[in-house]
Amino acid sequence: MIFEFFIAKKHILERKKQSFIGILGIAIGIIVLTVSIGISNGLNKNMIDSILSLSSHVTVIGNGNLKNYKKLETEFLKWPEVKGIVPKVASQGIIKYNGPLGNYVAGVKLEGMNLKDAITALNLKSKIKQGKIELNNPKGILIGEELLNQMGANIGDSVNLVSANNKDLNLQIMGTFQSGYYDYDLSMIILPLKTAQYITERDGTISSLDLTLKNPYDATLISNRIYKDTGLYNRTWGNLNQNLLKALSLEKTVMIIGFSLIVVIAGFVVWIILNMMIREKIRYIGIMRSMGISNKSIVKIFLIQGLILGLIGIFLGTFISISLLWYIKTYSLPEISSIYYLSKVPVELSLKELLTIISSNIILIFLSSIFPAYKAGKLKIVEALKHD
Repeated sequence: MIFEFFIAKKHILERKKQSFIGILGIAIGIIVLTVSIGISNGLNKNMIDSILSLSSHVTVIGNGNLKNYKKLETEFLKWPEVKGIVPKVASQGIIKYNGPLGNYVAGVKLEGMNLKDAITALNLKSKIKQGKIELNNPKGILIGEELLNQMGANIGDSVNLVSANNKDLNLQIMGTFQSGYYDYDLSMIILPLKTAQYITERDGTISSLDLTLKNPYDATLISNRIYKDTGLYNRTWGNLNQNLLKALSLEKTVMIIGFSLIVVIAGFVVWIILNMMIREKIRYIGIMRSMGISNKSIVKIFLIQGLILGLIGIFLGTFISISLLWYIKTYSLPEISSIYYLSKVPVELSLKELLTIISSNIILIFLSSIFPAYKAGKLKIVEALKHD
C-alpha cells in the first residue's frame, strides 16, 4: 500500500493544475451544500420559534367556551412534559388612537391572557421591548413594537379598543413586545384575561387553554393524551401551521437536490481527471505491469489518487464551510437580516447533517475513482507498451 500511495502522490504532484481543479471543485460543492443547509435550517427554525414565541404548543379548545378550565389547568400542570399553561380569550377587534400623526384605526387580534401564567409559560418578560408588565393594572395592554411605531404612540398613552361585540373600552399602553414574528408585532394586542372576558362579554369562560411544553415535538403525544383523558377537542402547533411546515420541507428538499448537483459535477470532474491521467500514462502502466506490478496495484494507485484529491477537497470544503457559517452567525448581514426581520442570520447545522454530507461525498468520490482505476487495471501489457 505504501508503494501505491507513493506513485499516486507522484501523479498528483506532476499534474498540479488538474489536481487543483479537482480539489477546488469538490471543496466548492461541499461549501455550497453545507452553507445553504445551515442557513436554511437556521431560518426555518427561527420562523418556527417566532411563530411559537407567543403561541402554544397544544391548544385545548373544547367547544370554544371552556368553563371548568381551572380544574383542567391544575390537572395538566401535573404532567412532566408541560412547562406552563395560559388560559386565553382570543378575539378580533379594532384599535383607535388619536395621536400626533392623526387618527389611527386598524383591525387587531386580541389575546386575553392570564399575564402571570404567560410570564412562566411564554417567557413574556423576555419579549418586552419597552415599558413593563403591570399585573394589577386591568386597563394595561401590551402591543407589538411595530404597531406602536405605526401608530406614533408612546408608553402610557390611551387607546380605544372596540370588540367584535361592539363594546368600546378605553385602555392604556403599558408596554410593547417584540416576538420576532412581524405579523404578531404589527397586529396583536395582549390584555389581561378579565379585561378580555369583559370586552368579549364572556361570563368567566375562556376560548382556549394553551399548553406550552418543554419539548414542542411532544405536542402530538400530549394532544392524544388530552383527547383520551378528557374528550376535549384540541390542536397542536403542527396542525395549525401544517401548510407552512410542508412548504418549508418542500423548499429544503428542492434546495438540497439542486445544490447536490454541484457535488455530483465535482465527482464527475474527478472522474475526468483520472481518465485523462490514465490516457497519458498508458505506456507507463504497461512498463509497470511488465516489471511485475499486479493489476490490483494499478487499480489501487489510481483509486488512492482519486481518494487523495477527494479527501483534501472535502477537508478544505468542510473547514471553509464551518468558518463561513460561524462568520454569518456571529456578524450581522444587514441586507439579508432586513428581509427576514432578524438582527442576525440564524445558523443551524447538526453534526448528523455534516457527517451525512461528508460521507456522501466520500462515497461519490470513491465511485468516481473506482471505474477509471478498474479500467487502468484491465489494460493488457502488450497493448499498453504499443501505445504511443
